[in-house]
Amino acid sequence: MFAVVVTLEANPGRVDDLIAALEDNAKHSRTEETCLKWEWSRHVSEPNQFAIYELYTDAEAFAAHKASEHFAHWKAATEGVLAWKNAGQYNVDGKDPR
Repeated sequence: MFAVVVTLEANPGRVDDLIAALEDNAKHSRTEETCLKWEWSRHVSEPNQFAIYELYTDAEAFAAHKASEHFAHWKAATEGVLAWKNAGQYNVDGKDPR
């Protein structure tokens, strides 16, 4: 499995725009057969900061996700909305046995 972890912050006054973009991206990403999980969270004490956790079958599945029309829409929808974004890609080695 292949995980993507993204942390990001909305510019002041743009939180609602970011949440709308997150929800739209989630809706489409969750229909991808090779996307096993797509969740976003809001920071407990920093309400402009968010995290995204994505889980794919493999790196090729994530590459296909990045080439999708809805990913291009996500990029356009967040232009000018984000103060910053950090993303990391990980091979899942410590799998939850449950």
